[in-house]
Amino acid sequence: MEHPILFLCLILQKFGIPSGHFYYEHADKYGILAQVFAPHMVYSYFVCLVLIILAVIGARKKEFIPKGIQNFWEYTLEEIYNFTKENVPHGEHGRPNLVPLVYPLIVMFTLYILFCNLLGLVPGCTSPTANLNVTLGLTLITIVYYHFLGLRFQGLRYFKTFLGPIPWLAPLMLPAEIFSHIGRIISLSVRLFGNLISKELLLGILTMLAGKFFAPLPIMLLGLLVSAIQTLIFVLLSLAYFAGAVEEGH
Repeated sequence: MEHPILFLCLILQKFGIPSGHFYYEHADKYGILAQVFAPHMVYSYFVCLVLIILAVIGARKKEFIPKGIQNFWEYTLEEIYNFTKENVPHGEHGRPNLVPLVYPLIVMFTLYILFCNLLGLVPGCTSPTANLNVTLGLTLITIVYYHFLGLRFQGLRYFKTFLGPIPWLAPLMLPAEIFSHIGRIISLSVRLFGNLISKELLLGILTMLAGKFFAPLPIMLLGLLVSAIQTLIFVLLSLAYFAGAVEEGH
């Protein structure tokens, strides 16, 4: 299947910047700019820019009774806050309060991943999350941060969770736990990447074989559902890892 026409990459090429699939695949010839302005990077920058612009517009004129984009942001952030609070310890029964520590990260994950997922449904655009480099980067943030939380709240006792509850089983439990954590990296990144790349491929194939209009419509509707579900799964699993890292083993 031929690569789709990516408008932002074409615009950058007009300014002499090597951007696009061809330049990325021949980065050894075109240099570091071909990697910095690879398609998944360009559209990732674009998503970040859109989110920043929407945030600035929403916070520019604050009203006591919100309306318009301010109302959108207040509702969205409140729902994400409530969802975060429901899925991590928040200071009840002597447990640590993780909400202030993970809420900003969860907001970033939710908005960035959702906008990236949906961007692939726009003609001339591609989903940055349909690239394994992007999903692996997001996954590594989750992995590193939940280990940090575990060490912060449990100290060196955190490493005991890798040894299991029975001392004489520790030589068996340690490799199993290590492989379990490595498996989290693979599953969290590949799941998001795989679902998004399959949606991109199906749209491209149907567009070439059956026309530009009504044939891809069912896949586009399915793409909306996949985009939302995969965002929810990534965020929910991240919250589960954060919560599990600070829980005392029994």
